[in-house]
Formats: sequence, C-alpha cells, structure tokens
Amino acid sequence: MAVSFLQEPAEMAIVFVGGDELNVGLAFSTPGTPATPLDLTGYTFEAKVFVPQFANPDGGLGSGGYTIGTTAATFTVSPVSLSGGTLSIGLTETQTVALSAATGYRWFFRWSTPAGVTRTIVSGTFTARIP
Repeated sequence: MAVSFLQEPAEMAIVFVGGDELNVGLAFSTPGTPATPLDLTGYTFEAKVFVPQFANPDGGLGSGGYTIGTTAATFTVSPVSLSGGTLSIGLTETQTVALSAATGYRWFFRWSTPAGVTRTIVSGTFTARIP
C-alpha cells in the first residue's frame, strides 16, 4: 500500500487597490483543536510579495515549476496577541502604489518556531487593481 503525505500552505488570494494601505489579520489555532489559539511566542515571521519565476531544473525539456523570483514588497508583521495566535501583516500606501496591475504576483507568510522549524503557512495570488 502506498502512503503519501502532502504539506502545503493554505491558499489565500489577496486583491487590493494600488495606493491604498493594506492590512490583513491572521489568527492561528492549535491543530486539531480550532477553538484553542496557537501560542506564537518566540516564533519569527516573514511575509513577502514576489514575482514567480519559471525554473527548469534539468535545463532541457523536462518538467519544471515556479520558484520565488524577485521580491516586490516585504510586509510588516505586527503582533496583535502572540499568546493568542493573532498578528497582522501590512503594506503601506507607498508600497502598494509601486505594484503593477499587469504583474501576476504571489505572496507568502512563513514562520520559524522556537525549535528552528520553518514552515510556509499561507500563500496565494496577490492582485493589484487600479482605483
């Protein structure tokens, strides 16, 4: 019997108007007990918007995939209540106005636990709209 395991981040699309401030609240719970907040004390966080880049690892006609290309913006990560599992990520008006509605961006949010385990928790498309 074949057993497989898939570990992927939750998918969350973000659509915003260029030139507007953007703040997204995130709340995390303990796996298996959604009513219990996940204590994020001691964790470190990273959240970025990037331009995906196609990569073909064998350099030929074989299969390839997308990787993180150029970073277009870096979110400010602000704790709301780390012990309560809540924080927010944000971009300023200056950062969002610099993002093009013609570019197919993606974004990610990842953390490193106090034990040093790094996981990408949420990612998705990131779409600028013209006001």
